[in-house]
Amino acid sequence: MIVTCTLNPSLDCYMEFEDNLELGKTNRSLLEYYEAGGKGINVSVVLNNLGVPSKAFGFLGGFAKDFYISLLTKYNQIQPSFTYIDGNTRINIKCIGDENTDLNANGPYITKENIEALKTKIERLDEGDYFVLSGNTQKYLEEDVEEMMKDLIDENVNVVLDTNHSLTQKMVKYQPFLVKRSVHELEEEYDVDDRKDVIEIGKKLYEAGAKHVIISEDDETAIFVYEGGTYRAKLVHDDVVNTVGIGDSLVAGFLMQYIRSKDALDSFKFAAACGSATAYSKTLATREKVDKFYEEVELKEIES
Repeated sequence: MIVTCTLNPSLDCYMEFEDNLELGKTNRSLLEYYEAGGKGINVSVVLNNLGVPSKAFGFLGGFAKDFYISLLTKYNQIQPSFTYIDGNTRINIKCIGDENTDLNANGPYITKENIEALKTKIERLDEGDYFVLSGNTQKYLEEDVEEMMKDLIDENVNVVLDTNHSLTQKMVKYQPFLVKRSVHELEEEYDVDDRKDVIEIGKKLYEAGAKHVIISEDDETAIFVYEGGTYRAKLVHDDVVNTVGIGDSLVAGFLMQYIRSKDALDSFKFAAACGSATAYSKTLATREKVDKFYEEVELKEIES
């Protein structure tokens, strides 16, 4: 079983505009639509598109809760299993024009009772299951989340981390199954001058305990570090349609293929195909596009 967890999901309102937004003026959109947002949800959606079932954990509350759940009903392979809270799920505004502008809300406060309710759900996972923590972990929750993740790893649950730096650094010593980072995150956390620095950081994460490490580089290439070596795959070439969800697609693709083959390097190749499929789609990767890109992905080993 695969479980994804989004601690601060969002109801995303997309508004498309003919031109760029003008500050201080009324801007009228051409089109509006809504999506259930959050990095963990993105992973579940890509898994759904690949025909792989998953459960979606996280916190939902307020007037947006029911609408959020209704948006997930179109995905047959996603089973919502959220923890309901008193606070309001955040609503993000995504303005799409010549340039894209995001207005992201902070989100509700998660109480001690809320986190204990989530712990109860997580304790039901079995040995060999996969638990994907994606998206930012609120600073005040890090201690509780670290404890939960450590307990899961102790029970031989495969933990995947695609979350903030501080929690990742605390967790890597427990040997998580997969750590996913982006070069944008690394630039905020380390002194990154070139690609060699990115590779070295990936190797350090592996040496510190992560069994597999994937780093997306500027949404164009991805680095993979594991016991068999270090590899790079090219994700995009030109005329990219979409950069949202590429990293989440990498995670979903790696998990699907690894569960099927237990071949880590081939799983990275499939992950790169998923990232490519998302880059050239208006939405997240579909199986048809993934299969097309899989034949085109080339892996290049990076020498030490």
